[in-house]
Amino acid sequence: MIDTTSQWVSADIHIAHEYREVAIDFAMALGGLAIVEKDDVFQVSYPLDKDTQLILDELKTFIIDQDATANLTQTVVHRENWNKNWQAFFKPTPITDQLIIIPEWEAPEQFPQAIKTRIRPAMAFGTGTHETTQLCLEILDNLVQGGERVLDVGTGSGILGITALLKGAAEVDGLENDPFTEENIRDNLALNGIHSGFNLQISESPILNSPYDILVVNIIRARLFPILPDYFSSVRKGGAVIVSGLLQEEDQDTRQILKASPWAVLKTYTKNEWIAYLCEVK
Repeated sequence: MIDTTSQWVSADIHIAHEYREVAIDFAMALGGLAIVEKDDVFQVSYPLDKDTQLILDELKTFIIDQDATANLTQTVVHRENWNKNWQAFFKPTPITDQLIIIPEWEAPEQFPQAIKTRIRPAMAFGTGTHETTQLCLEILDNLVQGGERVLDVGTGSGILGITALLKGAAEVDGLENDPFTEENIRDNLALNGIHSGFNLQISESPILNSPYDILVVNIIRARLFPILPDYFSSVRKGGAVIVSGLLQEEDQDTRQILKASPWAVLKTYTKNEWIAYLCEVK
């Protein structure tokens, strides 16, 4: 396991709703490792080191430039208290009639769904609470029939790849460039009784074992658009691609990127202000 930091800084950002998404994008671009959205605030967390205060100062300047009434408050959180903080926020999340995401402290047998993906909340994306993750899970639940090879780009907590394996996928290659995610991914694999079939690469230059049957990528626009062309040839002809992490207002720009790809949009899925695309490889 990678030895991750024992302390984090959690910053609560109060900002007008119309500026929230650009503020979240900026917070993540500065190295934020977890986002929690609540009614009138979002919380972003950073590992505590010598540069953390400079990052927070830059974030504060940015949000006030967007909205003069915005403010930022920060708190140091010990790693051992992270799960306790999440227990008040992370509840069982039904995705479809057959699929539910449940936190590790809930008893799986009390839920009727056939597929129960268990997650330990940590400093990584993907607890099933965010709309983009839910959209990807909904599509995967319909898409995976058994035996597929899946590429999960920006795997975060591993939630999408783990769910694909529980649905019967033969193999998942999970790609991530953030070493802080590894421990949580390993924990989540163990929670779900998965001991093989999930191949994790933590690298800025991953090696692809193409062709895949399914590609799923759930990453915010600022990080997604530059890397998407790297995966245009990763899926077999007739295979499926799920693209998510995007706002509905970014639809036109996203479709321009997809037009330059070998992927044809079959269907779009929306939840609140978010959108996901199911594509077929031409």
